[in-house]
Amino acid sequence: MKVIGKMGPSQKNQNNEQNSPLEFKTLLSKIANDTKIAEGAPAIEDILRCIYRNQPISTKRISQYTKLPLPIISKVRTILERNRILKRDKKGAIYSEEGLKLIEKNLKFKMPYDLKCPTCNGRSIILDDYFGAILKKHKIHSKNRPTVNTSIDQSYATPETATHRAAFMADRGDLEGKRILFVGDDDLTSIPTALSGLCEEVVVMDIDDRLLNLIKNISDKENLNIKTIKHDFRNSIKEEYKNSFDVVFTDPPYTIEGLKLFLARGVEALGKEGALYLAFSHKPINEYLELQKILLNTGFVIYELIPGFNKYEGSEIIGNTTFLARLIGRNLNFNEKIDLNKLYTGEVKPVIRHYKCMNCGELHKIDGKSVRIENLVCKCGGAKFKMIKREKI
Repeated sequence: MKVIGKMGPSQKNQNNEQNSPLEFKTLLSKIANDTKIAEGAPAIEDILRCIYRNQPISTKRISQYTKLPLPIISKVRTILERNRILKRDKKGAIYSEEGLKLIEKNLKFKMPYDLKCPTCNGRSIILDDYFGAILKKHKIHSKNRPTVNTSIDQSYATPETATHRAAFMADRGDLEGKRILFVGDDDLTSIPTALSGLCEEVVVMDIDDRLLNLIKNISDKENLNIKTIKHDFRNSIKEEYKNSFDVVFTDPPYTIEGLKLFLARGVEALGKEGALYLAFSHKPINEYLELQKILLNTGFVIYELIPGFNKYEGSEIIGNTTFLARLIGRNLNFNEKIDLNKLYTGEVKPVIRHYKCMNCGELHKIDGKSVRIENLVCKCGGAKFKMIKREKI
């Protein structure tokens, strides 16, 4: 099937009339191989379906919808445009007339609309007046967050996300009269949780003094009585906190080893049973399988999982979203081996990023170790940069 490359009008029409579903799916497989998508042709089909139901739609929204990295979506979109299946539109991706005929014929698409709830945006809950007032307060407090530390995979969730998390836990009965531990809290989810007034106790453990001091200051100002503890999770939590909590919330580094480490501390805090809320990045199926095996071996079941629940400031590589899972544990026992040298994304997939100064145009190479982008200042004094290239090390 000669689809890839430039086609004249007569060649386009000929291909549209003769392409079979098998040939079209071969094209999808080739695109998946060329863009190195682990999920293969079904992922390309998901992208095409997303555009079909939501066109015109931005690259970022496609990434959020399909749970695929933004650079991958961008590459796929370019190939589909080159093959005249999509066309450029200032409002986002949209099908060409020929492309629409192709996918309706070969993929049998018939439903050109989305059934997701427009009110809750798929989260399954909405904020009432009570939690709406909490959100207003939390937006003010969130403005004082320190600069993210990308070397430890910090990426701040939006104030709306933190408040929706608290509301979700409240709705599921996991706040009223409960003792809750936050295993890391760079998103400040402890603030709206404590502001709900439902918890028996709220404790935050984190390695970042800046965040702990901010949480303590907000807690004192709002009279929330949040307890803050500096802790390096590479070490077990203190005996006095083991088997002491009903609920744990964690948004760990988005690596399997990072997940295992934070999960281990959560199990120590819960003891033999309890609920654990996990915010984690959408992964290729092989990593999902590994994640589920770890959870099952530990004694957790995924009771609920909501894709795209969490939204972040920045984090374009993951489309600014992660899922939220509510795990229920019985007879918990963590016995997985943890590689402490592969906790963070930069350790598992080291890259060099090339940034261009938006003021003078000078190029900067950032490895995330000696210099981080959040601390970069150009010789011209410019502090705004645009990433133009990524290189795997």
